[in-house]
Amino acid sequence: MSFATRLVASLSLLFTLSIPAQAEEVRLQRRHHVGDSYALSLRTTTQSALRARSRSLQAEDVQLTYTATVEVLETDAAGRPLRERHAGAQLRYERPDGAGALFREGASFEVRRDADGGLALFANDGRVERKIEKLVGAVLATQFEYTLAPALLEPGRPVEIGETWELDPKIARRLLRAHDVRIVDFAGPVTATLARGDDDANARVIRYRIPIARWEPGALPDNARTAESDAQVEGEIRLSADPDAAPLEHRSKLVSSLHGVLTASGVAAPVPWSLENASASEQSTRILRRSIAANF
Repeated sequence: MSFATRLVASLSLLFTLSIPAQAEEVRLQRRHHVGDSYALSLRTTTQSALRARSRSLQAEDVQLTYTATVEVLETDAAGRPLRERHAGAQLRYERPDGAGALFREGASFEVRRDADGGLALFANDGRVERKIEKLVGAVLATQFEYTLAPALLEPGRPVEIGETWELDPKIARRLLRAHDVRIVDFAGPVTATLARGDDDANARVIRYRIPIARWEPGALPDNARTAESDAQVEGEIRLSADPDAAPLEHRSKLVSSLHGVLTASGVAAPVPWSLENASASEQSTRILRRSIAANF
């Protein structure tokens, strides 16, 4: 082999090795169009226990599951839904003392959202009872695309499979504040990683983590003090192969622990107390119909 031939071969190999792995755009907020329709499933689980002097003072263990077929009726200029029709809607609850459902079969109502994130439910030309609206609204508030999660997790640039990027701690603080967790200190960097699915090599997932070294609730009684705390958020998003489609699935879990003391007049020593909490959310979105406008 001549010198020239070896040179060409070497340069060709060098060029091949210098080509980076394929990077891709990651979009977590889909632009909606009037007429779009999708099947929505949301599940939230909350388990918490408040103890003082090793006695349980308050405990909560509840799971809520909301399902509906959603049709987009109106959007703003950015493609965010302002009005949706939720057909076949149902909100089921499960607690240690029993289970049940909120609506009769075939329930349907309109969901209206304002620019500030407010939500109102209407049925039969009137507003739904406020108690029901509050329950449904609390579950719909966990819907991925209506939280700060997309703003937190989008890298803002093409990323490669296996790449990890750091997330904005300011947005992470705002996201957790909605869960009554006021972050004082992080336990490490807030990160997300693009990876392949465990059961499908063609699937793409984003896994993220928010480690918290110290936090405080939004409000405490005047005679309550916090001593030590920690928390962690872990989540996973399964992405659609369609770059213009919303994430197909989102799962996240927040586990937190808070310890402190309670002082009271006439009590010789402060009373220790602790709060343990685990809350999780799961979302599944299945596109049923996309309007003609979505193709242009």
